[in-house]
Amino acid sequence: MKLRHYIAMDMHCSHTTLEAQTRTGHVVRRLDLPTEAKVLIDAVKSIAGPRGVVIEESTMADWGFRLLKPFANEIVVCDPRRNRLVSDGDKDDSVDPGKLAELYRLGALRAVHHPAQTSMMDQRRWVWLYHDQVELTVAAKNKIKAAYRFHGVPYAKEDVYSAEGRTRMLARLRSRSARKQLELLYNNLDQLMAERYRLSSRLDRMARRHPVVKRFLRIPGYGPVHAMTFWVILDTPWRFATVRKLWTYAGLGLERNKSGLPKAGKPYSNGPQHLNRHYNRRLKNVAKGVATTVIGMGDNPFAQVFERLVAQGTSPSNAKLTVARKALAVPWAMWKRGERYRSELI
Repeated sequence: MKLRHYIAMDMHCSHTTLEAQTRTGHVVRRLDLPTEAKVLIDAVKSIAGPRGVVIEESTMADWGFRLLKPFANEIVVCDPRRNRLVSDGDKDDSVDPGKLAELYRLGALRAVHHPAQTSMMDQRRWVWLYHDQVELTVAAKNKIKAAYRFHGVPYAKEDVYSAEGRTRMLARLRSRSARKQLELLYNNLDQLMAERYRLSSRLDRMARRHPVVKRFLRIPGYGPVHAMTFWVILDTPWRFATVRKLWTYAGLGLERNKSGLPKAGKPYSNGPQHLNRHYNRRLKNVAKGVATTVIGMGDNPFAQVFERLVAQGTSPSNAKLTVARKALAVPWAMWKRGERYRSELI
């Protein structure tokens, strides 16, 4: 559809700046508005259609996307990092609504996928809460070890976290105040661990409710957390035309830097290949986690691929990369074709 107006919104918690441009770049509206649902809806509706709306990805982007979708002929949530790279300003500056509207008109934006179904976004939030809880638990453990180092108590291979280990380690602290401090840190850790287990149980129940995710659980190395994470990130297998695009999205694709001018009659001088540097971190963690698990398990098709590649002279790191790629390719192919797991897929 050919749009008549292009509306860019710089959305913050308390206020939103809106700019609307015509196809030729003429500014027809620039408003500073409170970030309130009715105010934003009325502002968009006041601009003649067909109209498109663009919002930069942020913690508020999904709310804005779902709020304004019924009132726009097109709505795009875009990658703010790419916007800064293609704009004329400093790469560390935020892109103002005028520049954002201009990039929208020129088709220079890279869309960020948001699930069409609210239910899928709700399940994604539960998965993100689990991963956040894991990170908080790791941080709490690191603080405990840092506290022992601060008080000059070595732990080396000591069991610092079990009930017996805690009692033994706390007894080595000379100061009563230091013991109180460590007890507080242990209490924080216990609360985080209890919530992590509750979230893990919830993901397990969620995974077994969905037919697609239940099929993923049959793949070696895929437990409820990996299966749910893969599912909620992709939302649909049709996002990626080829498995190579999926690998690139997960940080497992190769890219090559090009620099300088070509010499007469010769192509550009290419640098060495390396894994792409901009990717979905959690999807890469799924691939790496599954690869580590299956290689350690042995006696499964993934491990057999790894062992065969190493025997042929491939370095273990490159062989593991191949396994990680297969760990994403297999569920993607199953989902796309509506198949069940078969070892032949690996």
